[in-house]
Amino acid sequence: MTCRIHAGLAPEPSEEPEEALIQLLEHIRSVLISLLSYRLQPSLSTIQIGIETLTEGDTMPAQAQRQVMELALSELYGLRESVEGFLDYFTQIWSMTINFVQRCSDQDVSFYLSALFESLPAGIVAYQPWVTTIRLRLAPFLEKMMRQRNGVVSLARSRQLALLEQERRQVLAIVNHELRTPFSTLQVCLESLKEEDNLSIENRQTLLEVACTDLARLCLLVRDIDLLCRLKAGQICFQTELLDPRDTLQVALSSFLTQTPEIVLSKLRVEWAAQLSSVWVYGDRMGEVVKRLLENAFRFTATGEVKVDVQVVSSADAETDSPSDSTASMLKVCVSDTGRGIGTDKLARVFDCFYQEEAYLQRTKGGLGLGLTICRSLVEGMGGTIWAESSGQEQGSQVCFTLPVYAVP
Repeated sequence: MTCRIHAGLAPEPSEEPEEALIQLLEHIRSVLISLLSYRLQPSLSTIQIGIETLTEGDTMPAQAQRQVMELALSELYGLRESVEGFLDYFTQIWSMTINFVQRCSDQDVSFYLSALFESLPAGIVAYQPWVTTIRLRLAPFLEKMMRQRNGVVSLARSRQLALLEQERRQVLAIVNHELRTPFSTLQVCLESLKEEDNLSIENRQTLLEVACTDLARLCLLVRDIDLLCRLKAGQICFQTELLDPRDTLQVALSSFLTQTPEIVLSKLRVEWAAQLSSVWVYGDRMGEVVKRLLENAFRFTATGEVKVDVQVVSSADAETDSPSDSTASMLKVCVSDTGRGIGTDKLARVFDCFYQEEAYLQRTKGGLGLGLTICRSLVEGMGGTIWAESSGQEQGSQVCFTLPVYAVP
């Protein structure tokens, strides 16, 4: 068994001024999202412990229950304030960066970094550790970018920047909704439990179940943010092991079969290559990718079928230029569905962070839009390639990935 950890470094700034600015803005977004995850995790753990204690503590004295609820509510109020501050700060840094690159020279990097700290909006003073981290991580990238910049960026001519601004608004709207909605539900449930002394056992249990559901939703969102941040930072270990890919698929399917087995089994079709046998690959991480692709396929396929095809091919037949040796073996996995499909003009963006094909106000499904981004990061971390195919809306879609098959160590 071998272990590989990839170094997560900021990309080298492009020599094209507009591209370099876009890289910088994306890097800022990545840093801020990682810091948001860092802030959310401990508080969610405290709230989770509190709700689990209330769920299992039927014999707990009323005073003790009230104290547990007050602690959970205190953490929840703090989280809501943090999210509000994060969204405000995200907008401010974004605007400051654009203005800085447009108007300032490379001698003003230190001034810009100081301004990030000194012009914090009211109520965000507690974020000083965040700001210090941001400054430390952005400074090298920014200095390189400014050294390479040949002249002022013309924002008026930058269609890419306009699209990025539209994306910023969508990210804010999605994060705002996906975090605030469960926050609000949790707050209503916990405040009702705290203030209503005469709740029936049934009503109390219902409130706790609703709180648990929304807390689980929050924890999953934060888990995805954290996983993506650790992948970007090179903090994920990839371990090769000898396994049968069919076993990995069974594990990936198990979570679906415990929820709605009749629906999953009625839609699912699996095809295996005749020559398929045990191979050396990154087993756990491959299983994570398969699970997320299946999750995506079932989610957007109301009727029809979901098909999984697994085979071992040479790199020449894998429809990818990943390894240079055309005789090397590759494990190829394709997950296809007959669902709503993907617009052909949007195929290149489906793996982007926070990307949602539906406009925000027209979305029929929730989520942050990180699933395929995580899949891409995992596959690339394993030395593979991932891509999406679709003939258009309502034509279904297919996501395939290839992974190198390693020799016995």
